[in-house]
Order: sequence, then C-alpha cells, then structure tokens
Amino acid sequence: MDHTPRVTTLTSADLRDRWYEQSSAAGWAFVSDWHHPAVDALCEACLLGENVWAPAERLGAARAHKGVSLGETLADLDGLACVLPDIGDGVVHRAASLGWAERMTTPRHAVFDPLTGLVSVDYLRTRLGEVYRAAEVADTKVSATHALVTVRLNLAGRIGWDRLTPLILAGDAMRTVFDGGQTLARLADHMAVVLAVREPMLARRAHLLTGMVQERLGRDLPPGESIARIWIERLPDTGAAAIDLISELAR
Repeated sequence: MDHTPRVTTLTSADLRDRWYEQSSAAGWAFVSDWHHPAVDALCEACLLGENVWAPAERLGAARAHKGVSLGETLADLDGLACVLPDIGDGVVHRAASLGWAERMTTPRHAVFDPLTGLVSVDYLRTRLGEVYRAAEVADTKVSATHALVTVRLNLAGRIGWDRLTPLILAGDAMRTVFDGGQTLARLADHMAVVLAVREPMLARRAHLLTGMVQERLGRDLPPGESIARIWIERLPDTGAAAIDLISELAR
C-alpha cells in the first residue's frame, strides 16, 4: 500500500459510515460493539495514505477483547475493502489477524479478587457486554431488565488493613444476599456492585444488604454513624455508556 493521500471526496466520517453499512448488511449483529477509536484511526490512515498496519492491528486486538471471532473480524474488514477496493492487498487483514491473535493469547487478569471473593472489573465489563448483546438480539432495553446494586464505602482516614477490611466484610454480605448467580464485582477499595436482574425482590434485597453491611461495619463506630451507602443504579441503554458508568463509579 503506497503512502500517498487518496484522491477522493470521502471524509473519514463518510468512510466510517459506509464501512459500517457494508458490515451491517453482511451480518454484523451487535451495533454497540462495532465502533472503536481504532476504526477512526484506520479510516484516517486509509484516506491519508499512511501506514495502516498499526491501526489495523489495534482494531484486531479490540475485536478480540470484545469476544468477536477472527472470522467476524475479517468479514468486517471486507466491508472496508468494499468501500476502498485498493486496500484489498491483505495488509489490513494480516495486521488485524496478528492483533487479534496476540490479544487472545495474552494472559488475562485474575477473575476473582482473593481478599473479597468479588470478580474483577474486567470480568464485569465482559458480563455487561454479554448482557447488552443479548438485549440487542431480544430487542429489549437493559435499563428495563438489569440494574447495579451499588455499595460505596467511606474510607477517609483509613490505611493499611483497616482500609481493606470494610470491603471484605461488605463482599461477604453481598454474597449472602445475592446468591443466585448474579455478578458481584469489586471496582475499587471503596466501591463494589452487583449486576442483577430487575425482579420484584430487588429493592428488598438491596434493603437487606444495607442492613447487613451496616451491622457488620458499624460494630466499631459511634451510634448512628455509617461508612456505607447502598443504592440501585439504573443502567444506561448502550454498552458504551455502561462502561463509562463503571469507570465513574470506580473513582
């Protein structure tokens, strides 16, 4: 592929939109998983005649991270080649394949936090992706089917083991109340969430969890004082917004 700008009236946004149209028509099923910053970088590189290897490799890794198969990843790139036929020299496909393979063979972080027994935030993101993809297939809104029961701890002034103990105790209470296959995750030392189905007993479970956490953490506190706040957080209707929400909650 030469490194000279293409003579075309397409903008990067035009190319991205036409690429997505081709991929969608060919059977790309999950709308919220398609766009990624690497898509924009690859479009820019194609139009400017720059080296496409790095953005294509990055896109392959991003697809693998989302659980997209190699076949689906390459079929998506076929959509790009339909819009810009002269990139069909195999470089983009080879780079994306390498990125995909390297991401799939990279050791993942431990699923469970050994101190609290809660799953990692990476695993929570994976579960959220599954929930949002299932909602797209079923044509439902995640905000109507799932929610996050959120536990925030005030750890101001606590250090060392005294800082870790509250989440250990809260995690034990979470596992006691939510014992039916829900995803219980640690976001930070002060924050944990339960990814739960919106069912009639959810509010009651959250109330029960509040009582158990306050009882376990309040034994060494002055009467009436609490270091825990628990609430039900509404999930947004897009997977990308849900990932942003998790990042905000973890701060």
